[in-house]
Amino acid sequence: MDHPIIKQFEAHAELLDISGSVEAIDEAIVQLATWMDGLELSEDDQALLCHIGAVLYREGLRGRTGIRP
Repeated sequence: MDHPIIKQFEAHAELLDISGSVEAIDEAIVQLATWMDGLELSEDDQALLCHIGAVLYREGLRGRTGIRP
């Protein structure tokens, strides 16, 4: 996908790999939840970020259990 934010994600992912980061999806989910908890979000923003968190959580769970649909 040729979107500037996606390119930023890609660049940051490469930096994580270069730095030897072992941070996994679970840590990202906790960071997202902690960040969201400290914000005054609109209902739409809350719903969107919860959806993103749910997708990340589901993928993390699948990775731990090895279960794929």
